[in-house]
Amino acid sequence: MPLAANNLKGRSVPAKVGKYEILQEIGQGTTGDVYLSHDPYYGRDVAVKLYHAQPDANSQAAKVARKMFFNEAHIVGKLQHPNILPIFDAGEEDGRYYVVMEHVRGARTLAAYCKPDHLLRVEDVIEIVYKCARALHYAHGRGLIHRDIKPSNVMLTPDNDVRIIDFGIALLKDADMSAIQGIAGSPSYMSPEQVQSQDLTRASDIYSLGAVTYEMLTGFRPFRAKVLAKLLNNIVFATPAPIHTLRADVPEELEEIVARTMHKEPAQRYGSGAEMAAELTRVYQDITKQQHDDLDATERLSILRKLSFFHDFSHTEIQELMTAAEWREYMPGQEIVREGELDDRFYVVVSGECVVQSNGIEVGQMETGSCFGEASYVSGVKRTATISAKDPVTVVSVSATLLEQLSTECQLRFTKVFLRELISRLQGANASD
Repeated sequence: MPLAANNLKGRSVPAKVGKYEILQEIGQGTTGDVYLSHDPYYGRDVAVKLYHAQPDANSQAAKVARKMFFNEAHIVGKLQHPNILPIFDAGEEDGRYYVVMEHVRGARTLAAYCKPDHLLRVEDVIEIVYKCARALHYAHGRGLIHRDIKPSNVMLTPDNDVRIIDFGIALLKDADMSAIQGIAGSPSYMSPEQVQSQDLTRASDIYSLGAVTYEMLTGFRPFRAKVLAKLLNNIVFATPAPIHTLRADVPEELEEIVARTMHKEPAQRYGSGAEMAAELTRVYQDITKQQHDDLDATERLSILRKLSFFHDFSHTEIQELMTAAEWREYMPGQEIVREGELDDRFYVVVSGECVVQSNGIEVGQMETGSCFGEASYVSGVKRTATISAKDPVTVVSVSATLLEQLSTECQLRFTKVFLRELISRLQGANASD
């Protein structure tokens, strides 16, 4: 492996790793160093993680490094989720292993926001944890348990999107390789069953995400001790300080969600990341609900009933949908959705007109009763247009996550009507061409 002429802090930097020309070092870790490279074939910057060389190939450190490499190499192309850092390539050269990942310029980790004097707004914490929960739900559905969810393993992009990183010690169901044995992970965020080296399920990751949420809300880890044995004992037997005693503006409902994620018994936690995400969505909607709401539930139901979109809904189905929906108003020129953003919400225009723009060019308008948000049917697809209020606009929206929690009848009704309206709109657009 050729070495570059320059050294960083006395260490030689490779000029090339595999087919990747090294531009500069961008990070250091306990198991390897990370370098910036450029993939000319795909025209993108990438991050190359090169595992440390081990003097003794049979040492425990070397075995763990190999296992972590094979874990990450095994998931190349397996995880394709907008909130999981993608791994593009993996290889071995001169006895050293490397993996090639997406490079997010300007990213920082959640560790920057886990200090009492540098906390995020409660709403921002909920949005971040929501995305993490959805990403874990996706990974769990593909047989992966992360095992090392912690603030430094969750990146925030410059536009505050989320990337879960480092699947080096992940457990992969039915894989033709043995797991890294013993206690693996970061002690402060381990679940009780992980501390006790018991068999792990997705509930362990849910616990760890709860511990991260606790720290993001308060600036303190749920359990702290100067001695590792004491820390592990607290995780198994102790109860963390109530969140409201450390931060007064955290809603009781959010504190209850964190408490459930960190329940000592795995069976008492949320059954999936999707279930946790749904609860977070409800709390978020309660927090962001407009303070001056002059429409009661009966008036809203009457307004929705008059819209063509809801003509086929029963009274009960509209009521059920309203429990999951959010009612918002926009001033002229205000953006409702933005091109290029990820958003899992469906929208129906209750009143007013909207302008549709793509690449800064107006391509259409939407009137009262129109619906949009079809990208929500496909996970990870970004919005292809910006939709703004032309005049004062009221919309009702519902997230795909909450929609999944409604009755089957209500879900089917909503999907049928939404697709019918979408097809009608497309046919109208084709007829005008």
